[in-house]
Amino acid sequence: MIASIKDNDEQMNAYCDGELDPTSAIEFERRLADDESLKAQYNRLLSLRRAVRSLPQYDMPPGLRARIQSTLDADSPGHAAARPRQRGWSFQALAAAAVFGAVISSSVLLTIERYDLREDVARQVVAGHIRSQLAPQPFDVASSDRHTVKPWFTSRLPMSPQVVDLAPQGFVLMGGRVDVVGHDPVATIVYKHAAHMVSLTTLPPGQSVSDQAIAGYNVRSWSDAQFTYIAVSDLPSADLAIFERAFSAGSPVPEVK
Repeated sequence: MIASIKDNDEQMNAYCDGELDPTSAIEFERRLADDESLKAQYNRLLSLRRAVRSLPQYDMPPGLRARIQSTLDADSPGHAAARPRQRGWSFQALAAAAVFGAVISSSVLLTIERYDLREDVARQVVAGHIRSQLAPQPFDVASSDRHTVKPWFTSRLPMSPQVVDLAPQGFVLMGGRVDVVGHDPVATIVYKHAAHMVSLTTLPPGQSVSDQAIAGYNVRSWSDAQFTYIAVSDLPSADLAIFERAFSAGSPVPEVK
């Protein structure tokens, strides 16, 4: 079993790096389609790679570069006279390298932690959408009139989003509900496109959620000066992109007071 896990890891890394030959790659993709555990492991690996790639790039401090070069020069032939100083320079270079490594490690951990928090927000929003599909109706207030839904949010939340009429674009306003993300109540506007429901959850600005698929539902997110929007639906990603453009075009720019 241990050997099998090791083989899976090696093959998965080779697949992600594009190192498998076409036959092996096709065989691995078939295994991914049939093995949910392997697929979950593959998705975790992709998430980790995305998090690492998003790390800021650091240049080596000039002082550290000079010290490392001095150490290398001292180790080269013809520098016997410099031997007494070699140890001191080595310790300084190692200490500087250790500090630099600690900074990079902290940055990696912080980036991964932030990524996990964003993904947790996405999972909570999708969970709210799923709960709404299991309820007798997916909204707390039922109305196709934005002048009814908007005041309903205003009376219940400290900040309420613009409610846009998108019926001409094929997304019919159905109503709204209050979801809870973390410990905060948030507004969710509900639209319908053919037989598909779209939950549009609004969060405070400055947050970030990656576009992805969770539990069979597509997630699409964007932001403006007032809110971060997260749309969840079983619609294809291309249709959610159309929904985003329609909503953004129909949402008025807030007046500066």
